[in-house]
Amino acid sequence: MNHLRVVMWLLTMMALLVVAGYSLATPLPPNAIPLLPVLKKEILQHWPGLNPRSTLGALVEQESCVSLKSKRCWSPRAELKTDREYGFGLGQITITKRFNVWEETKRMDPSLRDWQWDDRYRADYQLRGIVIKNRNTYAQMSKLTPRRIDRLSFTFSAYNGGAGGLIKDRTLCSKTKGCDPTRWSGHVELTSFKSRTVVKGYGKSFYAINREYVKNIMSLLPRRQKYVAALDS
Repeated sequence: MNHLRVVMWLLTMMALLVVAGYSLATPLPPNAIPLLPVLKKEILQHWPGLNPRSTLGALVEQESCVSLKSKRCWSPRAELKTDREYGFGLGQITITKRFNVWEETKRMDPSLRDWQWDDRYRADYQLRGIVIKNRNTYAQMSKLTPRRIDRLSFTFSAYNGGAGGLIKDRTLCSKTKGCDPTRWSGHVELTSFKSRTVVKGYGKSFYAINREYVKNIMSLLPRRQKYVAALDS
């Protein structure tokens, strides 16, 4: 009977840990293991105030991993090519006919200015670009809300859908009864000019993609919990 009680206690504790957001069974993607120390180094050097740092691990997974077993998961050579855009690397840096995020990011910090097109697959440059671009956006969002969790949510929404789109969504929120434009969850999250029509080739609407993007990065599950030990300690 005592043995049975121990087993039941262990099962209960495992269930509680999973509910709390700690996965006991999901391993790190293989390609992430050598790159996580690089990402942590870039964060500590270029955005030491980021909290939690594991959000950027979740961002890389969100951008590059169709599945955790995919060869492009956490691969600096991951690429997306459509008629609309070209994206490459761990952060899927995007280039379209209208804008070039790669060139934009390089101008944000002197340490990126020597990044050449032929070296676009260098993981250290890609991770540094992710850190610096989100750091700069976060600084901009600090003017829009006093709360860290909302600044981060705004930042990641902007990384996925553009800062201009985020500003427009906040404006719509400000004109919507009961909506607080300084808050993400339950407020700006629900108001958007983004299309809610499923887009061919994406399987979801741009609105659904953007809101899922923020949720997957900010929540412990399904992504961020894997990177807590490596990045937040």
